[in-house]
Amino acid sequence: MVRTGRRASVLADLLEGAGLAANVTPPRAPRIADLHPSIAEDLFDLYRTLGGRLDHPVLRPGAWDLSMDGVLIELDEELHFNRYRETTLQQPWAAALPWTGPYFDLCRVREVECQRVGTWGRRWTNESSVRMFGEGARPGDLSSDTGAPRWKQRALYDAVKDVIAAQHENMRVARLSVYDEVSGRLLGDVLDSGTRLEQDQLLSLLASRTS
Repeated sequence: MVRTGRRASVLADLLEGAGLAANVTPPRAPRIADLHPSIAEDLFDLYRTLGGRLDHPVLRPGAWDLSMDGVLIELDEELHFNRYRETTLQQPWAAALPWTGPYFDLCRVREVECQRVGTWGRRWTNESSVRMFGEGARPGDLSSDTGAPRWKQRALYDAVKDVIAAQHENMRVARLSVYDEVSGRLLGDVLDSGTRLEQDQLLSLLASRTS
């Protein structure tokens, strides 16, 4: 495991129970230097589209959530679905990714949940996101251009990982969301309760979301 969030830990246990093995050597976090210069410039353009104010921003996404059987797995929780993430999914590199369609819809219908859990404290803004995007609006106010700096930063970092998935043929990446349905239940509810589910359905979902 690369990162030890509670839900990610439960997901790892479920996947191990379904026969997957954690990679012995976790991959390093993605970096802009790993990308072709033209693709990197596209990301900087996206940064400016989201309201970025630095001429030379340093983009440093966090580590991958899980790494199992050669697949880099991201578990996207409520804070990942909003208008800023929708903007990143409209970029050319996202067109062929297997999660773009369902994620695009989730960004529209689940932003209310993002507002419910993400309009206070460091979930709305923090020092690093303010350096990148400037001071945000008052918590909960999405009507202004300034909006939520931390939401913008998170969406941009998700886009960096999307680009890695789209551009590197030797890297397999999967994105699962807490809103995915498995065994008739939302994956997030399963992970919160720690209950079991149909292993073949979980593996089928993972396969359908792997680039």
